[in-house]
Amino acid sequence: MIRQIRRTLVFLLGIFIMSFGLAVSIRANLGTSPIASFPTVLSLGTTPSVGFYLLAVNLLFLVLQILLVGRKFPLFQLVQIPVSIIFGVFTDLSLYLTTWLEPSNYLLQWAWTLGGVVLVALGVYLETQPRLSYIPGDGLVFALTLKLQNIPFGTIKLVFDWTLVVMAVVTSLLLLGHLEGVREGTAFAALTVGPVIRLIGLVHKRLDK
Repeated sequence: MIRQIRRTLVFLLGIFIMSFGLAVSIRANLGTSPIASFPTVLSLGTTPSVGFYLLAVNLLFLVLQILLVGRKFPLFQLVQIPVSIIFGVFTDLSLYLTTWLEPSNYLLQWAWTLGGVVLVALGVYLETQPRLSYIPGDGLVFALTLKLQNIPFGTIKLVFDWTLVVMAVVTSLLLLGHLEGVREGTAFAALTVGPVIRLIGLVHKRLDK
């Protein structure tokens, strides 16, 4: 029982740190991670918050998982519904906690963008350690991997992320008339979050030894 509580707390801590990293990258104003790029652009062009759109998009990802996997979809993974709600709430909370963050120059924007990448990577790493569940975006990538068995997980993940980025770019141009919420920092995050996660994993293993 205590072990299960500990695993749940680590999982929730991972989601919060990831959400905080997304908020930091949004405040840096150089573009956020691919998973939040489309919701961020939508929130800039309309009234609802980033957290609301993250929830909506993740619920859509969950529906797509169920359609792809069909009867093989494990009912336990419906826990992704409360996970999506928590992720959205944590993101809006983190944005509230970072209202003070207004980088005054381009160099500081990059410093905070880098900090956001590290936080997102740490959050993802912690979230996956208890092996309880995952955010629906990752779940959809897993489902696609099961369907497209000849294509490696990493390739599907890369295509998925860049699809979200393209959607964010098109939406930004249509809604705002210019690029906002998705910029060079988005491309940087797409290329570096994965390697930073692997680096954190190596450090963790060495500390365990």
